[in-house]
Amino acid sequence: FADVLNKKDISITSWNLYAREAKINTSATEVMKKYKNNFKNFKWSIDKEKNKIIGVSNHTFVTERLVVTSTGDNSSYVIYELTGTKWDKRTEKETKNLIDQSMENIFNEEPTFFTCIKGTMGGKLEGVLQGIKNDFLETFKATKIEEIKEGAFVSVSAYTEQWNDALVANGKKINLQIAIRENKVDESKTIIIGTPIITVEY
Repeated sequence: FADVLNKKDISITSWNLYAREAKINTSATEVMKKYKNNFKNFKWSIDKEKNKIIGVSNHTFVTERLVVTSTGDNSSYVIYELTGTKWDKRTEKETKNLIDQSMENIFNEEPTFFTCIKGTMGGKLEGVLQGIKNDFLETFKATKIEEIKEGAFVSVSAYTEQWNDALVANGKKINLQIAIRENKVDESKTIIIGTPIITVEY
């Protein structure tokens, strides 16, 4: 995603990577004990209202978050999140190192991954929203499955064979979402790309 945005002269403003494991038959309290022992550099807090235990660790270019949510039946599920505000060689190296160090201490089984990236392109660049959307679909060799159009906003769910992970929506596989919004004041455009779906508010 970062390579594609960079080649299109779109400035990356944020990105995130989520890894989530299906429900595990262990209480959130027990899971937290394990994590507190394995992740001593994390700062931990409890959100009693949402039954969540949250751990955060800030690094040079990347922020790590661990969220353990209790499902109320002595089981829980875990989300591991990495976020950053830019993507370059140093960020990529730190991200890979953190994944290598952390993943085996978090998940018992292979987790489900979600990745998302956000960028902006200036108003001076020509191209209506539909044209930009079609350009991205072509770049990723993706087939449109569903689309939403609302004035200065377009969002499309699609499927590409360039990678295997996918979700099923209305009986069809999707593994790519693209959202583009135009700021009418300066004509700049915000682009968000996610797989298999966008995981941030847009």
